[in-house]
Amino acid sequence: MNKRHNVLLLISNPVQASYLKALLQNFGCQVYIAHRYNEGIRIAREIPLQVMIIDSFFHGMDWQKVVKGLKRFTSHVYLLSPEVKDISSRSNLVDGYIKLPIMYMDLKEKIFPLLENIPSSCDPPPSSTIDPDASYINNLILGESKRIKEVKNIIRRVAETDVTVLLRGESGTGKELAAQALYKCSRRRDKPFVKVLCAAIPEGLLESELFGHEKGAFTGAHRSKPGKFEFANGGTIFLDEIGDLPLLLQVKLLQVLQDGEFSKIGGKEVKVDVRVIAATNKNLEKSVVAGSFREDLFYRLNVVSITMPPLRDRKGDIPILTEHFLHKYCELYNRDYRPLSRELMDRFMAYDWPGNVRELENMVKRIIVLGSEEAILPHLQTASEVVSTNGAGPDGYVEDFKLKKCNLREIAKEAVRKAEEEAIRKALIATRWNKRKAAELLSISYKTLFYKMKEYNLLE
Repeated sequence: MNKRHNVLLLISNPVQASYLKALLQNFGCQVYIAHRYNEGIRIAREIPLQVMIIDSFFHGMDWQKVVKGLKRFTSHVYLLSPEVKDISSRSNLVDGYIKLPIMYMDLKEKIFPLLENIPSSCDPPPSSTIDPDASYINNLILGESKRIKEVKNIIRRVAETDVTVLLRGESGTGKELAAQALYKCSRRRDKPFVKVLCAAIPEGLLESELFGHEKGAFTGAHRSKPGKFEFANGGTIFLDEIGDLPLLLQVKLLQVLQDGEFSKIGGKEVKVDVRVIAATNKNLEKSVVAGSFREDLFYRLNVVSITMPPLRDRKGDIPILTEHFLHKYCELYNRDYRPLSRELMDRFMAYDWPGNVRELENMVKRIIVLGSEEAILPHLQTASEVVSTNGAGPDGYVEDFKLKKCNLREIAKEAVRKAEEEAIRKALIATRWNKRKAAELLSISYKTLFYKMKEYNLLE
């Protein structure tokens, strides 16, 4: 679709809103979300809209009043609702309905043809105002949460420079994608991008792999071999798991960063122009204190530090990521697209994802390959569920419990947090994300609920 259309979503539930937004973006739409009626009015006044999709349970308001108040801003309105029997009698108010749970094919059959047949009043901005970096970054790093937007903004600001960047974060958070985004948006994008996984290469071979060797430099060196830094000359080298680099090679890397030159094994000096991007899931400050990582190298690498947030801290992005992986692997394995059930999406939102985005991707892949959601349910147990299902012995203790040093006070505190987060999530789902009703259900104030939602990352 070459035409660009603006779509406004007035939806109470942020999970549904994010999921629907991801689907519509696949149709080339610019999607705006309003969680309040007045917010919807403001957006509609400022932006020419082609389509609105309105939640029939929009904060408990009469959907007919919501539609009547906003219909003047667009000629095409769809209703999002689990019940459709009463809509046909009011067809003059809406063009149709999208039934819950949201089905990709249902949306495609109703919205896609509509967008193809209506003119777009939102022409793309002149080419001089388009930010080419934004598309590179957004295609590589998916998500609209506050944490991930901060990461994208830093990448956009530093990509054009040649400063060394240290990418930090847990395994599976997307550090390599961030490195690719930095490369794609840099002046070196037409030059080589060379990746080195430092932990995967045996220590005895790593120096030759990075810096190369001369013929006869050691037994078996029958010919001269360039290293990764030579291959990357003029471009970018990505040193993944830099925290595992041996101390001897840390000295040579420091020389490259300082002078742009190094010695191949066998003595020949080589000068290179390479931008270095490094990544680690380790706490390098602790490694410096422990003496396993050079302090001067740490400061050379840490010119700009970007921390990739764990998935548990950006749960609002789970529907977007899930939808992306569903389409990716349905196409890869030639399977028919089928959205996940609402029950499984709720489990996804409640799960802590210790393996982060990589774990989510692997779970979606497993669903596509096996054709069943049931296969992954055992992997989605929360900590409390694991304790309750591990099987207590006859005396009430959990069997196979491995004793280790622990802090009972911290364990109790974490259990309370998890129980509190789960209770708030269930209350919000039960009240269709009406925060005032949820606060009443939980016997707390609206203000307390708002701060708790913020603490547990339950706000969009």
